[in-house]
Amino acid sequence: MSSIVKEHPSVKQKEWQLKAVDRCDSCGAQAYVMVKGSTGDLMFCGHHYEKIMNNPDAYTKMMAFMLEVIDEREQLIDNRLIGSHN
Repeated sequence: MSSIVKEHPSVKQKEWQLKAVDRCDSCGAQAYVMVKGSTGDLMFCGHHYEKIMNNPDAYTKMMAFMLEVIDEREQLIDNRLIGSHN
């Protein structure tokens, strides 16, 4: 038996800046994080962003590089919730 989940009309869908065509510079998976830096942008999947942020040397370099971070890893949770209703 399947159920159909409808959203309440007052609930707005989130507008994500990163799309499915945006890819991780490290592995080519879908990017959920964009780091805007002084010399350009870097894109990361959730795994590679975590890997960098948990490595002391890489973290120091990233902090020196970054001007802005667009972190949309929340999409992973939303995608999982949507999938659980199908």
